[in-house]
Formats: sequence, C-alpha cells, structure tokens
Amino acid sequence: MKKRKKAAPPWLVCLQGFGAALTLYLTGILLLTAVMMKGLIPEEMGVPCIAGLCVLSGLVGGAVCARRTPWGTLPGAMAAAGLFALLQVVVGLCWTGVDWAGEGSMLLICSLGGGLFAGLLGSRKSRRSRKLLG
Repeated sequence: MKKRKKAAPPWLVCLQGFGAALTLYLTGILLLTAVMMKGLIPEEMGVPCIAGLCVLSGLVGGAVCARRTPWGTLPGAMAAAGLFALLQVVVGLCWTGVDWAGEGSMLLICSLGGGLFAGLLGSRKSRRSRKLLG
C-alpha cells in the first residue's frame, strides 16, 4: 500500500504563496531599477510598471495557495495576496514617502486584485456532460 502524503498545514501554504509573491516582487523591482538606470524605460513609467508587478505578484502568490488550502480557492488565494499587501502596508508605514491617497493605495489594490484574479482562475471548472449522438 502506498502511503499518502500529508497535506501541508494551511498557514504553511499561505507562507509559501507569500514567499513566491515577495520573491517575484523583489526580483522585478531589481530588474526594473536596472532597466530604468539604463534609460530603456522613462522615469514616468515607473509607477505603472510597479503596479503591474504588484498584480503579477498577487497573482503568483494566490496561484500557489488557490487550491491547496481547505478554505477554498478564493479565500486561499486572497490569504496569500493579503499577506503580501500587509507587508506593503508595514513597509509603507515605515517609509515616509508613501502617498496613501494616491499611489500607495493603488499598489495595494493591484496586489489584492491579483489575488482575486488568481482565486477566480483557480476555481474548479464545471464538468460538462457529453451528449450521446444517435
């Protein structure tokens, strides 16, 4: 008899999703900085690029957690994206240059939107019944 693998605890799965989101975000920020320093992307495009990076990070973090938690796909995906957004809030509170009425809140919404998108994409597809011809 084969032994079944034990499922990871939900908090560990959420931390794995958070780690994936954070890794993608930090790698993307480093690459974006290098590209901007080379002059390939103008400085005005920095915030929209970071917003897209937040969406991708929330999407990847949510996709890691979507089906692996017992809570369901959407709550699992939003848990990882929520942890990533919480980190952004904590860093933003320590950083004095964050405009919470403008760019700061937009980045949080983008992060949570990526998690929402991952939760909706990770939902189980309904089975279609085959119709017999003839």
